[in-house]
Amino acid sequence: MAHAATLRASGITQKQLERSVHLGAAVRIRSGWYCLPGDGSDSVKALRVGGRLGCVSLLRTHGVWLMPDAGLHVSVASPRSGLRSPLDRGRDLAAWRTHPYVVTHWRKRLLNPDSPTDMIDDAAGCVATCLSREHAIVAFDSLLNRGLLSADRLSAALAGLPDTREWMMDLVDAGCGSGLETLARLRLRAHNVPVRCQVHVPAIGWVDLLVGDRLVVELDGRTHHDDPASYERDRARDLALVELGYVVVRVTHRRVMQDWASVERALLCIVRRREHHWQPIHRAAGIALTLR
Repeated sequence: MAHAATLRASGITQKQLERSVHLGAAVRIRSGWYCLPGDGSDSVKALRVGGRLGCVSLLRTHGVWLMPDAGLHVSVASPRSGLRSPLDRGRDLAAWRTHPYVVTHWRKRLLNPDSPTDMIDDAAGCVATCLSREHAIVAFDSLLNRGLLSADRLSAALAGLPDTREWMMDLVDAGCGSGLETLARLRLRAHNVPVRCQVHVPAIGWVDLLVGDRLVVELDGRTHHDDPASYERDRARDLALVELGYVVVRVTHRRVMQDWASVERALLCIVRRREHHWQPIHRAAGIALTLR
């Protein structure tokens, strides 16, 4: 997709554009915007609405780990009237009641007006005000972990909001490899439980979460362990951790997302019994390692 100004800068005349649309070689999304036939991307839908793709919807196109959100998030310059359906420019948005559900984010003005999407920095700032604190931190951890934003750029995006959200940086951890790790980390820290993400255990490798000294929490994604060989390798690794004195709890995606209360109860029971710390018997056996 491209703005007419971008196409003209590439040497394509307005007459050629109109002929391409007439012949079906291009599609006019709305005034000034064109795409190839059959492009049903969220970016095209957002342009058809009358704005451009932003917030959660933009981060999703970059592969950011996000909590489920069925909305089409569209940044719109204010004031603007006549917003349309994401699928049909002939239908008013106010009358649109089917999928996708459109979430509009109003802006005084849109920077880089010839761009079909927001900048990723702006999308991160939007997420801070659009989502709950927990869900926003999930996105921020993923942004940093994937190298899509630096900590400085994220901090600047949060500080630049009318109601600054820079305090959220204290909750962000770029080491979290998935949203499951972020959710578990935030929820355990809410109980003042010491927890670290992606800790390296000698002779074993990286573990998802380490609570205290020795409680290892492994979080399995939805598509994890479809391969029986991988399933067996993880169980062998769990046994090796137990041999080294660690307590291992393996939690599925469903438990984190739908039944965290049961997981939390079990983990807090271990913590209250202080089984997450090395005991004198472990030190006497020489297995009480302090991991960094």
